Amino acid sequence: MSTWAQSGRARSGSWARRFLAEAFALMALGALAVSGCGATTVAGPTARARSATVRASLATSAETSAGSWAVVAMGHLGQPLNTFWQLFFRPAGASAWSDRASALAVATNGGLIVATQSGKSLAVGIRSANNLSYSPLIVTSDARSWLPAEPVGALADQPDALAIAAGGEALALVGDGRAAQVLVSATGLTSWRALASESALAASPPGRACGIVSLTAVGYSAGHRLIGASCRRGGVVGIFTEHGSTWRLVGPGLLQPFGHSSTEVLGLQTTTAGLCALVGLTGRRSAQLVAACTSGSRLTWRVSPALLLAGPEGVVSFGPVAKVGLFALIWGSAHPDMLAVLGESHMTWSTLHSPPAQTATVVFAPVGRVDALVVDDTSFTDWRLAGGGRRWSREQNLHVAIQFGSSG
Repeated sequence: MSTWAQSGRARSGSWARRFLAEAFALMALGALAVSGCGATTVAGPTARARSATVRASLATSAETSAGSWAVVAMGHLGQPLNTFWQLFFRPAGASAWSDRASALAVATNGGLIVATQSGKSLAVGIRSANNLSYSPLIVTSDARSWLPAEPVGALADQPDALAIAAGGEALALVGDGRAAQVLVSATGLTSWRALASESALAASPPGRACGIVSLTAVGYSAGHRLIGASCRRGGVVGIFTEHGSTWRLVGPGLLQPFGHSSTEVLGLQTTTAGLCALVGLTGRRSAQLVAACTSGSRLTWRVSPALLLAGPEGVVSFGPVAKVGLFALIWGSAHPDMLAVLGESHMTWSTLHSPPAQTATVVFAPVGRVDALVVDDTSFTDWRLAGGGRRWSREQNLHVAIQFGSSG
């Protein structure tokens, strides 16, 4: 891998210049672009793992017409019963965040899953915890009025376990840790029915071609229902779509040097151009991250260069970047966190100035504002990328009242 990977700083390409110019106006171009056939070595702050791996957190952000949303875990994060996931909201055009977790009216120890219907509304799934055997769903279009939807089976511990198509159909990835399955609701998050099971998909010819380990994500692309999976067979990306009464393996095939790496679809993110899959690659001695994007109806994929994860690192968070692509917030053991942005049009990565320590997720607002959300126990701090993109400026600090011991 090392002969193919590139390390160190490189001059940003034309896409990075346009992105920073358009998104941040006067922001200087202190960015790192990955070359078209290489990878960049990335790293992050404190030791959080013992071996190279690629992992995804439920912490993420989303945009709707009402404003920006963010999901983060707060409290005593080493204690499941004293970890409480929060839902923060900032109205469009405003600068201050507020916590809307109380609107969910359910204990949030298990985590929150969010999905949007083409940015018109936000659906929040509350993962089961504390002997709850299902996941309540609640929907809002304005952050003021909330409507309960039909509960679904226990949502999987995956960032993209819930997806909503433009027409209102929804997919949910559920499971009890033993038998995962995908459910579908024809419209309005009601009347869920089984669509596919992990065991049946794994036993099918396309499932065997992947060597399915587990189902990891659901999504839509141009009306296609998609299921993401982790694959043990080297170089196979586990993305499946329906074909009549069966499923087809439609993920991109990865050439060398990825041919011997197992893969995991970390997420299936809808973008303004189509859909991007974030894929973790794990080899014997290293882990890497690539994105595969498609537009149109034929599921023709374009694959980005790889980000080589140096040492014990993982993906803390990923989410959308308005009109551009997606971001990946990556941490490691020896250096500051890395914030990588994928330019979907050119399939290249650029990095922005390293966000503050303990950043849980990042928010890219449509107006070009970039915020890093830092959590520390009951403290929530919003940092804004300022100074021409060369520094982070603290904008807001909130204390979240958490009732420790209330879930035990």
